[in-house]
Amino acid sequence: MRRAGFTLVELLVVISVIALLSAILLPVTASVRGYARRVHCLSNLGQLSKAINLYVDDNENWYPCATVMPSTEPQGGLPRIRDLLVPYADPSVFECPDDRPTDPEYPFPSYFAGEGSSYQWVELFNHLKVGDDGPFPRMKLDEVPMLHDYEPFHHRSGKAGINGLFRDWHVESL
Repeated sequence: MRRAGFTLVELLVVISVIALLSAILLPVTASVRGYARRVHCLSNLGQLSKAINLYVDDNENWYPCATVMPSTEPQGGLPRIRDLLVPYADPSVFECPDDRPTDPEYPFPSYFAGEGSSYQWVELFNHLKVGDDGPFPRMKLDEVPMLHDYEPFHHRSGKAGINGLFRDWHVESL
């Protein structure tokens, strides 16, 4: 009488096929996760564009006036961009899922932890009204992001790896 079951060779073949498939799929899932984090970051910037738009409406068309690097500012300096916009946006949208500083001298585990936001406010927009180029008439402020990642968190070939929010309210991977 013969018992039904797998032979050792059949079992090894099945294990090797599973190992081969997992070796093929793991890099694909890692790239998909990276893409999802980048899109999440772009979505956060989209939410922040709405918050800035609401802020501008409530403040006679003036952009927020905020510090660039709050952790290095003296007490009593300009407020953080997060402090100005948190009445208009959920605090979670200030954190990029890829926020990991590469500078070994930076004392915080993330820019969100140290600065209150993973996104850096560009000081060119301080003391500026919507549609005004202020003291920069030759500079194309439409090409300068108002908010962008502190570092190139989203490394990709052919791109800088930074997401930005522009003054026409569009977000873009740079």
